[in-house]
Amino acid sequence: MDTDNKRGRIMRSPQEIEFSFVKKYKKAIWHRFIKAGREYELIKDGDNIVCVISDNIQGFLFAKCYDRLHRYSETKFELTFLADDTGQSRQLADAFGLSVRFEGKDNYLSLAKNIAANKIALPDCFDDCTEYILSGVLFDGRLHALIPEEKCGCITLIRAGILVGREDIKAFARYNGFSMEISPENEKRQFAGELIRELAKNNQNLEINILRSCENVNPEVVISYIMDGKIHSVLGDING
Repeated sequence: MDTDNKRGRIMRSPQEIEFSFVKKYKKAIWHRFIKAGREYELIKDGDNIVCVISDNIQGFLFAKCYDRLHRYSETKFELTFLADDTGQSRQLADAFGLSVRFEGKDNYLSLAKNIAANKIALPDCFDDCTEYILSGVLFDGRLHALIPEEKCGCITLIRAGILVGREDIKAFARYNGFSMEISPENEKRQFAGELIRELAKNNQNLEINILRSCENVNPEVVISYIMDGKIHSVLGDING
């Protein structure tokens, strides 16, 4: 391990960075990443996965988790990393020891089709999911989640980082000498995040309950739901 004297920042090797999330942050990051993959059966033998990397530590941390899984898992799958061609992405790719295709992450669907990939891994974490759910309820009047696995045409989107919290990612970043700067996607998500953190002070289960609210939905006690693109009214079923 070296130190950049000009910046005073810890400079760790890719091996040390990987060692930190499988040892020091094993329970908070690695175990939760593996748990999501197993619980939701996100990766299977023969999968060809495009891993989309956001231009920050969160994206590269999850990419490195996929990379380790690819190297050591008994499940055999193909893996391609895709990121925007920015100076920060190239620096982080070197720091994490990842071979990345810099073609613009917004083109992930085209790349997936070109290399015959059947799955796309997105870098969403636990907080992204809870903020998305609550902001949808508060501002759009809908219950909608960033689910672990969803269909997008002939491609399946997966989120193995769905159980990893942002605060643990920040702790990992600080330990390895990185800044953890993630701008909220929009003001609605920012408001939802601040509200969740405030309410969670008096309810330690609040955040996981938000996520579970989309797992335990009983269609018999909602007013209406959408199935196959059509709105179905429960009230209509009762009165009919």
